[in-house]
Amino acid sequence: MSNWIKEHIVFYYDVKKQGATNETLKESAYLQDLSGKGRRMKLNNFLFAEMSGVGGYNDNFSNWRTDSNNGVVKIESDSSIVIQSVKIEYRGALYQDSTKKATLKCNITGITEELKGKLIFRYTDAEGDKNITLENGYFEFNSSEYEGLSGWYGFSSKQPIDNCNITITQIPEYPGALVTDGVDDYGLVENLSSGVKMLFMTVNPIGDFNIGKMYYSQRHNPIDITPFYIFTGGTNNIAYAGNRDGVTYINGVLNKSITYNELFGVKHTITTVNDNVKPETSKAPSFFWEEGNTKNYCSRLAFYNSIAFDSIPTEADGFTEQELIDYVIDKYELK
Repeated sequence: MSNWIKEHIVFYYDVKKQGATNETLKESAYLQDLSGKGRRMKLNNFLFAEMSGVGGYNDNFSNWRTDSNNGVVKIESDSSIVIQSVKIEYRGALYQDSTKKATLKCNITGITEELKGKLIFRYTDAEGDKNITLENGYFEFNSSEYEGLSGWYGFSSKQPIDNCNITITQIPEYPGALVTDGVDDYGLVENLSSGVKMLFMTVNPIGDFNIGKMYYSQRHNPIDITPFYIFTGGTNNIAYAGNRDGVTYINGVLNKSITYNELFGVKHTITTVNDNVKPETSKAPSFFWEEGNTKNYCSRLAFYNSIAFDSIPTEADGFTEQELIDYVIDKYELK
């Protein structure tokens, strides 16, 4: 079976196995083809921060404010900072305008015994100034839960700190995934002129934002559905129905009853199989949208991986379609 895979694999993307980060993708906006066939996916319009890029983060520390008069903060990335000193007590070393909403889920390290009880998250609400004393470990703050926020909220100290190394790192919502914003993020496969016959795609649709959205398409003509596409129709329709002449599996099981709305917010692997795909009726695949169509179709997803093949196994290959599906899902950890 492994020899068949090597011969017929078209492309293979895996965000986690590539080791992709927002920083690396800012330098080169490609998901690499791990199959060795040279068919990279060009990522278009991604911010590579917040909920448009690797991991998915609720806020962007690069948009927060820092003032050298208040302290020294090193912004390691959009999601990670290091507080190196606080010069003025109860003043924000890193802070955000309270008119901007923020939901933070962070991990804090570097608070030594000497610094215990000093580092705070400070905010002002309708009742006045409030301080949350911070410790190493998990910290969460959701500004929408506080009424009458005014001024600013952010990280500070109860007293000046001359030298410290406190790291605050946001926790990703979707570890190991590429998150698309549902507005204009999409990916195009390079060095491929036509579509595939068998596609594996592991996704987690973010909420119910995905009605009438395109996860994948290789249609040459948007009117012709024969080359197959992965599209979400009405909530009560069987998922994924854009494969008229083929079959579709969810997590390796032929789907006959699962509807779109049952899969929103659920990580799952779609396997779409269609032996009628032909070069003259298909084109190079596009992910998260359909190239040339309205961007209203852009999907909001956490995308983990995808593998494609140019053929479907027959009896002559010595294994069945179902056996290949089970093998690929297990071997390539499409879970």
